[in-house]
Amino acid sequence: MSTAADMNRNLPRGFEDLEPFVARWAGETTAERMATRCETDMNDIQAFYEAMLARGEEAMKLIEEFPLDNLPDDVANLSKLLLALAQASIAVELHGQPRAPESPYPNSIRLVRGTRPFG
Repeated sequence: MSTAADMNRNLPRGFEDLEPFVARWAGETTAERMATRCETDMNDIQAFYEAMLARGEEAMKLIEEFPLDNLPDDVANLSKLLLALAQASIAVELHGQPRAPESPYPNSIRLVRGTRPFG
């Protein structure tokens, strides 16, 4: 039986510690998640990166239990957080800052279509 708390959850049970990141990082598209990275303070990116990296394998196992084209909303949000981890890792592991060094932002690059379901 679902409770009111279950109905208001943004993430699957057991991933409550990641709830604070959903509003900022669970963008619908690659472009939204990239913009989040580019517009977020490095301390916040680092905190998100560390939290998601610690839970990534467990999240992948759960997501793989569902058909990709028919994820429950809470599992879809978890998937978007994992995709955002890819963006955060660029800042943490490659650039050492939210955007590529010596590159203008915002720039004229526009992603018009990505891969399904959250491209």
